[in-house]
Amino acid sequence: MGKSFVKGAAILTLAGVLGKMLGALYRIPFNRIAGEEAASLYGLVYPVYSILLALSTAGIPLAVSKLIAEQEKKGDTAASRRIFFVTLTVLVVIGVACAFSLYFASDWIAANWLHEPRAALSLKAIAPALLFTCLMSTMRGYFQGLQQMIPTAVSQVVEQFVRVGTIFVMLYVFIDSSVTYIAAGASLGAAVGGCASFLVLLAIFIWFQRKHPWSKGKSELNLSSGQIMKKVVALAIPISIGALVLPIMQLIDSFMIIPRLMAGGMEQEQALVQSGYISSYANPIINLPFIITTALSASLVPAVAEALTGNDLAKIKKDFRTAMLLAVIIVFPAAVGLCTLAEPICILLYNKAAAGVALAWVSFTVIAVGLYQTSSGCLQGMGKVYIPMASLIIGALVKIILTYVLTPISFLGLRGAALGTVIGFGIAALCNIIALSKIIGFDWFDLKRHFLKPAVSVIVMAAVVLGVYALTDGLGNSLATLAAIMAGGCVYFIVLIAIGGIEADEISTLPKIGKPLAKFVTKILKK
Repeated sequence: MGKSFVKGAAILTLAGVLGKMLGALYRIPFNRIAGEEAASLYGLVYPVYSILLALSTAGIPLAVSKLIAEQEKKGDTAASRRIFFVTLTVLVVIGVACAFSLYFASDWIAANWLHEPRAALSLKAIAPALLFTCLMSTMRGYFQGLQQMIPTAVSQVVEQFVRVGTIFVMLYVFIDSSVTYIAAGASLGAAVGGCASFLVLLAIFIWFQRKHPWSKGKSELNLSSGQIMKKVVALAIPISIGALVLPIMQLIDSFMIIPRLMAGGMEQEQALVQSGYISSYANPIINLPFIITTALSASLVPAVAEALTGNDLAKIKKDFRTAMLLAVIIVFPAAVGLCTLAEPICILLYNKAAAGVALAWVSFTVIAVGLYQTSSGCLQGMGKVYIPMASLIIGALVKIILTYVLTPISFLGLRGAALGTVIGFGIAALCNIIALSKIIGFDWFDLKRHFLKPAVSVIVMAAVVLGVYALTDGLGNSLATLAAIMAGGCVYFIVLIAIGGIEADEISTLPKIGKPLAKFVTKILKK
């Protein structure tokens, strides 16, 4: 069972990393080909897809899998069948209702919430994805409850490849059309990818049922259909919180940035482009470091839960101390590096220097969200699942207030929205950390190791990055940027190791790359 769990977790992690990488990297050629206006229009509705993706890969499948796993352990396959069909029926009804509601309300939502009527067609294109999300979520949960992780992993990869493939096919078809059709074609990718993923899962499900048919006996599960769904919802909401941090942040921006920029005197088309600099240019870049912090957070949950079972508070504190140290040494250089080289990176990736301002100001979100995710993982492992939700609500409210107040100020503009994001989710992380520290004690925090030493390393790194970029600028932006990134990364870790900011045994706890990296560091230290 242990080996099966580890293998299953590794399969899902690999699929998740591949999906996130593809989901972030395709935006580079798409933005270059589609142009900033079409990319910005697509960026307005993209958070809707992000939320659907989070629900279909995180909350609902894990909730369903937990209930089915409990019944399978008892040998009651009839109960598993009942949970599956009750959940599927209810979610299909919800999915159909939501899909039709979004489709027919798209014109009103585009005009009144997104403040961009041209986004209506994109919302209509994405509407069918609501139904496929519900279908996929239930099937993925069923297979995961049986410890069968490959169907979920395959469906995730298929969904991303088909979605991205559809985006570029539609881009080719509508390249000479208006930006409305280009954005809608890209949005259609979510529905086509979801449909393909569902068909793959359905084929696997039919094959699996022929080999492992359900018991025809009577279920011993003494729960009504309503009680089953109540359990699914109660489990799905807190599990989904960590996965919904970024989509919620992006959705708030979709609703608020354009009208608040217009309130400051900006024309609508210019406001759309400015909004797109965050949603379509900066956000795909800052999403990349979260691949590591998400894996780090996920690895904390079972480790802390196991320690809690043995009432081992000292181990929980040690695990959290190490996880926070690893999070800090990842997010500090990522944020500072993106801020320092914001404009060169945007030129390198998108050939769009103007997007550099957005990336520079929103880059420190990496620190806020990374620390929020890590602390949430520990809290969820301890069973304190509603604390991260409360923290996120507080952070979102702060972000809404700051975005509303700061964005119309002429000398801030887009910077105000970015600042609202950083401060809002910084407060969410702080609420998490304070709540957790009250439980395990505040002595997990070491000022030198968790802040001062990483800060010194980052300052040296920033100086080297600027110096290398200035020295190699004559070679062209692409080579200068890549040289600065590589030099900065090497110097950061050399300085961090030299001043005792991290040790080999701590590096070994990093997901996947930890052990080989720890061996490499040990050899360097010996020399």
